[in-house]
Amino acid sequence: MSRDYEELLRPKDVAKIFNISVKTLWEWQKRGIIRAVRLPTGKLQYPKSEVERL
Repeated sequence: MSRDYEELLRPKDVAKIFNISVKTLWEWQKRGIIRAVRLPTGKLQYPKSEVERL
């Protein structure tokens, strides 16, 4: 099964792009404004396509 992996961005990098705090980014994610991906390590990262969509 082949799968294309999309570039994932760290929360602090996404927050910097939008000029918001990481806490605000987390609120956006909770409210469904931006989709996050939870890694096996438990950390959240954000698909680059989500950042481009916004």
